[in-house]
Amino acid sequence: MPTPAPTPVPAPAPGSTVGTIQNPILFVTQVPVSADFSSRVGSFANHRTQVKLTPRGGDLMIRYPDGTLRNLTKEAGFGMDGLQGANAIAVREPSVHWNGTKALFSMVIGAPSKQYYDVSANWQMYEVTGLGKGEVVKITKLANQPAYNNVSPFYGTDDRVLFTSDRPRGGEAHLYPQLDEYESTPTITGIWSLNPATADLRLLNHTVSGAFTPFIDSFGRVIFTRWDHLQRDQQNGGSFGAYNFASEAAAAAKLGSAPEVFPEPRSASASVFGPVNGYTFNLFTPWEINEDGSNEQTINHIGRHELSFGGFTRSFSSDSSLLDYQSAGFNANKKFIRGDGGIFQVREDPRNPGTYYGFTDASSANSALPSW
Repeated sequence: MPTPAPTPVPAPAPGSTVGTIQNPILFVTQVPVSADFSSRVGSFANHRTQVKLTPRGGDLMIRYPDGTLRNLTKEAGFGMDGLQGANAIAVREPSVHWNGTKALFSMVIGAPSKQYYDVSANWQMYEVTGLGKGEVVKITKLANQPAYNNVSPFYGTDDRVLFTSDRPRGGEAHLYPQLDEYESTPTITGIWSLNPATADLRLLNHTVSGAFTPFIDSFGRVIFTRWDHLQRDQQNGGSFGAYNFASEAAAAAKLGSAPEVFPEPRSASASVFGPVNGYTFNLFTPWEINEDGSNEQTINHIGRHELSFGGFTRSFSSDSSLLDYQSAGFNANKKFIRGDGGIFQVREDPRNPGTYYGFTDASSANSALPSW
């Protein structure tokens, strides 16, 4: 198809406060979606591809310092105008290579042709070249990637591709989809590493409730937000019908029970050491691992008490030597983060290595994180 001419963007009006940029900006557009739970704009399970959760119609775009705007996916023949059908697309999370000449992003292709129908389509990883002004854009599907939802791709320092995926850790189709520990919702299983040329695929970490928006910082660490849902499964009991299997084999028998022994129960209970308060831990926190998956930990050992400070219910309710609170004076961080909130979309300040920015929950619209 003919390559559309770049569209000039009008210059800012005289006296406006819009600043100039020195480098091109690669970004995506996304059709607005009103749903939050497990949708493209949700905190977790945002990899799902149903059109009500990920509306089709967005594109991969680039803006140059002179204001020229290019629709890269349209130039390369992807997407469609008007009613979104078989060739419709949605795109997400572009990440530029170290040399600035190519980038990775995820794209899903296809939309239903009838009302009340849906399509079977996965997020897949693509590489785009021809980013320079006047160059011919080319978009290629990444070879040897898993046939699952693969999102948040970026280049490793050795040019392996790191990404998150909902592929079961061993690839067993009967274990798909993996479900999180909160609402038994389909989940990303962890951060993966792929050599597209050799099909060498490795699982770097197995996060049963998800790992989100990973990137490599200036120290060579993979930084990401991990959902620490460290509490007993709320689906276990009542009318939810949760149960265990004898194993993970395809023909494993269903067991008549679903016992949990860790951590403490969600509500108050008794023990041989005295009455125990209920325990819940639900926080989205910044984590780090090496590119080979080793040394996984919260970024610079930052802990819950440094992010969601204030009240920490003592384990044993009758022990007067234990306190439910800590002194706020011990915390360098002064932005309280709600217990079921966290820090999202973490990125390092390129001008100040070691300083990170992220979006927090409703108690603080956004804020700089401490220098770790």
